[in-house]
Amino acid sequence: MRYTRMFTLLMVAVVAAAVTANAWAGKPTIERVTVDEVGIDPFLSELCGFDVMASAQGHVIFRTFEDDGRGLLELTTLNVRVELSANGKTVNIHDVGADQLRVMPDGTVILSIIGQIPFFDAFNGVLKINVETGEVIHEPQRLTGGEQAVCEALSP
Repeated sequence: MRYTRMFTLLMVAVVAAAVTANAWAGKPTIERVTVDEVGIDPFLSELCGFDVMASAQGHVIFRTFEDDGRGLLELTTLNVRVELSANGKTVNIHDVGADQLRVMPDGTVILSIIGQIPFFDAFNGVLKINVETGEVIHEPQRLTGGEQAVCEALSP
């Protein structure tokens, strides 16, 4: 699975969980996925206009909790290091943090994306979104260059 696609799939899975009630009881269900991929990154290659080689290593841990109508529903932690190279240049990025899906006391479902996010409106900090309305209720204060900065750093 490609790193950039994995992130997209991760986000889809977290949002889908807000719509579907969990049937698990007791301790959380835990799934650990090891990331160890090497190859041309189609997303960055298309965006940058030249082939970008990616080597990604790390892991993602999915924890799903019982849905009793309040509290933590899902916690996904990730720690993935990616080396991107093109045109004799290299950029290292680190996607690390936690995504938390929580039902607040008033019933609102909030997705908190916490950490260092290298792509898709890249930032360091916390982004909180009301899953039901799509409203951003907290924006991170430190935005980074994201994929555009990677393309510039790797350009010939």
